[in-house]
Amino acid sequence: MTPSPAVIRLGFIPLIDCAALAVARERDFAAQEGLEIDARKEGSWAAIRDKVAFGLYDGAHMLAGIPLACRLGLGGVRGDIIAPMALGFGGNAITVSNTLYDRLLSVDPGATGASKDCDPSRIARALARVIASRKATGEPPLSFATVFPFSSHNYELRYWLATEGIDPDRDLNMGIIAPPRMVESLRSGWIDGYCVGEPWNLRAEAEGMGHILLTKRDIWPCGPEKILGLNEAWAKTHGEVVARLVSALAKAARWADRPENRADLSEILSRPEYINQDATLIRRALDLGRHMFFETGATYPWRAHGTWLLSQMTRWGQITAPADLTAVAETVYRPDIYRAALESQMDLPGTEPRILGANAGTFLIPGANGTPFPMAPDRFLDGGIFDREDPVGYAFAFPIAHPTLSPSDLRP
Repeated sequence: MTPSPAVIRLGFIPLIDCAALAVARERDFAAQEGLEIDARKEGSWAAIRDKVAFGLYDGAHMLAGIPLACRLGLGGVRGDIIAPMALGFGGNAITVSNTLYDRLLSVDPGATGASKDCDPSRIARALARVIASRKATGEPPLSFATVFPFSSHNYELRYWLATEGIDPDRDLNMGIIAPPRMVESLRSGWIDGYCVGEPWNLRAEAEGMGHILLTKRDIWPCGPEKILGLNEAWAKTHGEVVARLVSALAKAARWADRPENRADLSEILSRPEYINQDATLIRRALDLGRHMFFETGATYPWRAHGTWLLSQMTRWGQITAPADLTAVAETVYRPDIYRAALESQMDLPGTEPRILGANAGTFLIPGANGTPFPMAPDRFLDGGIFDREDPVGYAFAFPIAHPTLSPSDLRP
C-alpha cells in the first residue's frame, strides 16, 4: 500500500513571488517528494506571522524580516521561526499617484519612471524638492505605504529616500497596507505612493492609477525578499519532511525561472486560489525580469541578508536594546538545512561572502563542489558596502538614522 503523503500547512500572500509554492503543488514537485501542500491564502503579513509563530500553520511564504523580528520579540510577537531557504530575488517596486508623478516632472522633467535609463537619485532629488515646496506652502506631508514594518519594502523605500536627505519619519507619513489593498488605497487618495511586490505595481499602471518610479533592482538587485518560514518546533520534529519540502520548492523555483515556462507560470498564478489577477499582467512582470526565482543563489538562505535586515531594524529604531545581531541571523537563517536537502541534487555556493555591495555586475564565488558559483550584482544604490560582521556600526554610519540611539546603546 502506498503511504499517504505528508500534509504541510503553508500560508501565502497573493504575490508573484509565491511562485515556488504554487508550482510545487500544481506541477507535482511536492507530490514527487511524498508531500501534499495545503496552501492557505492570507490577506496580511501579520496573519502569516501569527499563524506560523503560534503553530496554526507549519510554515509560510514569508517576508525575510519576519522571523528575525519574531526572534527578538519586535512588533509585539515573540516566536521561533526559521528560514531554511529563500524564495527568490526581486519583485518590489515604488509606485506613486498620477498627481505626485506629474508634480515630480514639473520640478524635473527628466525624472522619469522605472526604465533602463532610470536614475533613482535624480528621482529622489525631485521628490525632495516637492516635499520642500509642500512644507513652504503649508501642505500636509505626503503619505507612503509599505506592506509591513519588518519588510524589505520598508527598508528599501527608506534607503532610497534617505540617500538624498529625505527623512522618512520626519518628512513623510509612513503607513502599512496589505499588498492587495495598495491600488485601492492609491485610487482613493489615502496615500501618495507605496512600495509593494508585483503584480500590484503593474496593476496600478494598467488601471491608470499611478506610475512606477523605480524597482528593487534599482536599489539593491539581490537584496533579501521572501523566505520559507517554518515554525521551529514543527521543523525540529519533522526533519525529513522539511528536507523534502526544501527539495520540492527548489525544483519548483528552478522550473519557474525558465523562460519557456512563463506562460504556464502566469496561468497558474492567475488562478483564484493564488493571485486571482489577469495572466497577461503577471506575464508582463515576468517578461520584464523583475523576479529571479532560483538562479544566482536566489533560494539560498544567506545569513548576510538576515544580518543586513537586522542592521536596518537598528538604523530605524526598531531594535532598541543590545543584541548579538550576527548570532540572531545565524539562529534564524539555516543554510545547513538547505545544504543537507540539496547537496546531492544541484550546485551550491561554498563559503558565504562577508562583504555585500562591491559588485556592480555578475560575479563568481567558490562553489561547494569546487567550481565557481555565479552571483547576481549586489551593488547598493549609493555604492555603500555592508560588512556582516559589524551591522551596528554600519547602521549608524548613515547620515540619517534613529536620532536618539547610538552604537554604544546597542552593542551586546
